[in-house]
Amino acid sequence: MVNKFLQIYKKFKDNNGGLFSLIGVSLIILALSAALYVVGDYSSTFYDDGSGVTSWTYNYTDNAGAVPKNQMRILNTQNPIITEAGVKKSALYLVKTFEPMKKSKTLVVVTDHSPVLIKVNGKEVYNNQFESAEFVGNCYNAIKLNASTREQEVEVFLKLPLSVRFDTYFSGSDNTAFTVTTNLVVGFILLILGLAALIFFIVLSIKKHMRLKSIFSSILLMYVGVALTILNLSEATYIFNAPFWLSVKTVAAHLTLILGIVCFSARLLKRRRHMLDILVLVIIAVFAGVSCVSPLLFVLSETVISLIALAYAVYTAYSFVQFVIDRTLYAVPAFVTSCYYAFVSLFAGLFLIFRVNSLYAYAITIPTLVLIGVIEFINISEYRYMQKNSDLQEQTLRYGESVEHISNFIRNMLMCDDRDKFFDTAVRELSTLLEDYNSENSDVRYGVGLKTENGYEEIINNGLSGCSYELIGKNSLRNNKEFIFSETYFDFILKKESNINAVIHFENVVNGLDVFFINMIETAYCGLETAYQKIYNEQQDQLDVIFTELAENTEVDNGYSPEHLIHIADYAYILCSKLGMSEEEANRVSLAAKLHDIGKMAIPKSILNKEGRLTKEEQVVVSCHTKFGYLILSAYSDDLFLSDAAVIARYHHERYDGKGTNGLKGEEIPLIARITTVCDVYDALVSERSYKKAWSKGKAQNYLRENAGIVFDPKLVEIFLESLAENEKVKQEAE
Repeated sequence: MVNKFLQIYKKFKDNNGGLFSLIGVSLIILALSAALYVVGDYSSTFYDDGSGVTSWTYNYTDNAGAVPKNQMRILNTQNPIITEAGVKKSALYLVKTFEPMKKSKTLVVVTDHSPVLIKVNGKEVYNNQFESAEFVGNCYNAIKLNASTREQEVEVFLKLPLSVRFDTYFSGSDNTAFTVTTNLVVGFILLILGLAALIFFIVLSIKKHMRLKSIFSSILLMYVGVALTILNLSEATYIFNAPFWLSVKTVAAHLTLILGIVCFSARLLKRRRHMLDILVLVIIAVFAGVSCVSPLLFVLSETVISLIALAYAVYTAYSFVQFVIDRTLYAVPAFVTSCYYAFVSLFAGLFLIFRVNSLYAYAITIPTLVLIGVIEFINISEYRYMQKNSDLQEQTLRYGESVEHISNFIRNMLMCDDRDKFFDTAVRELSTLLEDYNSENSDVRYGVGLKTENGYEEIINNGLSGCSYELIGKNSLRNNKEFIFSETYFDFILKKESNINAVIHFENVVNGLDVFFINMIETAYCGLETAYQKIYNEQQDQLDVIFTELAENTEVDNGYSPEHLIHIADYAYILCSKLGMSEEEANRVSLAAKLHDIGKMAIPKSILNKEGRLTKEEQVVVSCHTKFGYLILSAYSDDLFLSDAAVIARYHHERYDGKGTNGLKGEEIPLIARITTVCDVYDALVSERSYKKAWSKGKAQNYLRENAGIVFDPKLVEIFLESLAENEKVKQEAE
């Protein structure tokens, strides 16, 4: 247990106090909630209509129904009922003499589920199971004091099964069986609002042909209204006075508190928690359901329920710690809200145990409404995201279909071996690429200008008139950009020895600022520039250097360090050597492993660098990088190095259990791809990324062990971990 707390503390500490700040925010929200209650309570007192009844006299008695022989005490606003510590009193006697009344009034007596007997001028006028029950299901009791010219003495006999509570007031209603309270009205309003919202979202979901998660928020809001209504019925009528109704009230109240956090955790956490959610709900319902058996069992069940609710709320808050650490979408509001609810559960439990009913009702209602608000905020954010990005999702799918076209373009450009063929292939392939991406680009116009001593020589022109290549070149130098794009045109600037050597200009482009179009142009330029350098630097026999540089540039463009590729190569070399490969083969595979993610050059940076969860469409696009890399590298099947790199690029996301990208299982996956998978995942885990903190080496190694035979080749994991241990030992000895 101590180690567990130390782990939690370390997580907080590793986040530079960020989690502590979020806990502070949750405490501020809690303070605001408390302030809201204080203001409301003060306002209700300030605008008191004078209906309260004070100046009773009272005393305790051990004999229920008997008048105490001891001296009576005064009960008024300045002198509340004294609860004597260590003195066991089972009943309370109160008496008050009312002045003559010109009209009848309804006198209301509110207790803590006490059996009540009321006499007026010595005559019994009200009996709520005083002789037959230990406690009752209602708190509300009422009698009618008739108009009279004489004084009337009212005697109230209470049993005290739970706590001492005695509030009296004159009701404005002539009906003694029922009165309308503010909390009852609030509960009814929430019920109506929840029902209206439920109908609205059901109709909207049918109309939109989609499942709206706001339906569940509406159901939860309805339940809060129902629970608040049931909770306050006991203080609004004596009709439901059987002890059974105490269980109904208890179940409704406690499930309101816990249902909120259950719905919240189910909304954001993984499905594996659902069984725990159900178990907690069942346990609380059972304890609440049997609470009406006896006063002692009621008190015990309230205590147990409070502890369970608090433990579950704390556990949920702890579960969201990883959300913040991994920078998951909605991590901050989720963690703050769950911490806020954990604090609320603590205070609600205290209010419940010490029988502060009004505060308990407040503590389970307002926070649950806050929770519903946060859930609905997330729902609305997701819905707005879906609506706002419906076109973007369509473009994402279209871009996914264009991946193969982009790879073919780069492959064809890299196969060009002279300048004239290069430019002719470039403009023709780019035109095809643009039209394949968007059929409206069927009338693009383009030209190519070569830099000479006297200016620019136009070597290709397809429908252009008055294109100023010199102006394009100056604009490139001024803005330090090698590709320029706008809504209707884009320019590629190709350099030789850091000087502008050629300009490729395209115009009459449709929707040229589309995010995926821009990424496609950037990717095309990357391949074009690499192929151009290959021609002018005569690197036909140095493809390994070209592609390695391309892979490193891709890694940097995606916000990562090229050291990741170096580490993978080192790990792969060690594994290959351990497996008995020759030094030549181990070197080739380790270098080929550096090209495993070269296909990501075609994936939009907005997707690769996105914080939080990717949409299904975005995941499809990202998964295409294996196919993209393979298509480029496989064009050089006669080169052993690039042939190995193509295999690695294609299969490094396979899983040993067959649930990977291409469905290969076990040793069906090429060995060099299995080697790269282990090396890539391990180094990614111990490296800091935009979406996560770096894992410790121990934690990353445990992850490999836990997933051996599932994601990774178990034999390779064993060898890899042994190698790490050996290297660590050598390092320690050297130090």
